[in-house]
Amino acid sequence: MYDLIVIGAGVCGASFAYKASKYAKVLLIEEQDYNKKIPERVNIFAEHNKPYIDDLLWKDEEAFPRPFLQLNYKSENNDGLIDYKEFGSVPIGKITHTEKFIEKLIQNAEDQGCETRFNEKISKINKHDDHVEIINSKGESYSTKLLVLATGSKGFDLQRSLGFEVPDSYMGIYLNSDVDENILDENFNFQYMFHLNPNISSDGPFFFNVGKGRISTGYLGNKETPAQLKDKLERILRNYEKIQKYVKGISWDLNNIVIGDISKHPIRKMSNDRIIVLGEAAGLVTPFFYEGMLCGLASADIASRVIEPLLSNSTDFSGVELVKYDQEINRLLLDGYFRNGNACEYLFYGNKNSMKSIWNAYTEMLLKNKTVRNFVYDVLMIQDLGKYNTDNDRWVGERLFAQLPLVSKATLWPKFLKAMSF
Repeated sequence: MYDLIVIGAGVCGASFAYKASKYAKVLLIEEQDYNKKIPERVNIFAEHNKPYIDDLLWKDEEAFPRPFLQLNYKSENNDGLIDYKEFGSVPIGKITHTEKFIEKLIQNAEDQGCETRFNEKISKINKHDDHVEIINSKGESYSTKLLVLATGSKGFDLQRSLGFEVPDSYMGIYLNSDVDENILDENFNFQYMFHLNPNISSDGPFFFNVGKGRISTGYLGNKETPAQLKDKLERILRNYEKIQKYVKGISWDLNNIVIGDISKHPIRKMSNDRIIVLGEAAGLVTPFFYEGMLCGLASADIASRVIEPLLSNSTDFSGVELVKYDQEINRLLLDGYFRNGNACEYLFYGNKNSMKSIWNAYTEMLLKNKTVRNFVYDVLMIQDLGKYNTDNDRWVGERLFAQLPLVSKATLWPKFLKAMSF
């Protein structure tokens, strides 16, 4: 009998397993064969991720090989650059080679006694009064006092079988390629680009994540077929004028394209008797930026802190006891930090014409208004998400509306009015 079984060993599941294995007997199960290879990725970790990562690991140069110094909120007309030097001496975060980060989380968990099973698919879950039984595709079973689902967008059949809702899913395409460091330094003066163009996606961004000797790119939010996604990304990288100066000299390894679901819009209930749902599986992805890493790390940390005293008191992990997890998710993420994402999703996405005009206006405002840049910087640097300042978002929204052309104001004022109420 395990104290805890975790299904899913991405950043969220691996982080939880590492933290929980300090006080519990933990089994971590992953469907992919991590013994062969953990998929390579580049991700952006702003400073607001730091409270959920051990200092020693945060300083690990294999997991975090370069600082996050500058980002580019790019429109067709403007480069809305945020540079840490304008507001402080500390970089706005770090760039992670995500497979190294996951590898080190798992190794640290194993060093604390966590058991791991890779290349193992769970096909059925049975709940009993005093334990949960999980059964893999080979018919082998394990028992646990508490089950933790950290399956991202891949475990919804299991989630539904346990009576949980599932979040909304969108398609995303992702490409990671090795690139000579000199080319990256010459082409990019930023490490992260977030670009909205409704002809690419009307419900998500095109992006660059610039790592050390590698780069990741792709776009999110569409509901196209995998073949359509791949064809469009190839055409963007080859022909899209707005990014050609960045991709000059880069040979893309199209064999590395990954296409899959990304989920957002949180489910209403994230815990039940002897079950907790973490991260993307619970829809904890910011609806505008599609930021899942921070939410995954935060939910793993919250769950670990909620479970530890329950385990030490030999409770039965009832839904009444676990509801504190949901309450903390609401307090730390949904009641403040997510409100901005909800408003921006409503304001920017879904309408091709308004997306372009509002995003151009926003990036122009970033160029001209230091206060707006400072507010973005503050969000990236915040160390307590529970103190997120929604008044700043409202202030920016008012000035963004004022920035719009007169003809746009006439048609968009109801949309802005509703977004300001989120």
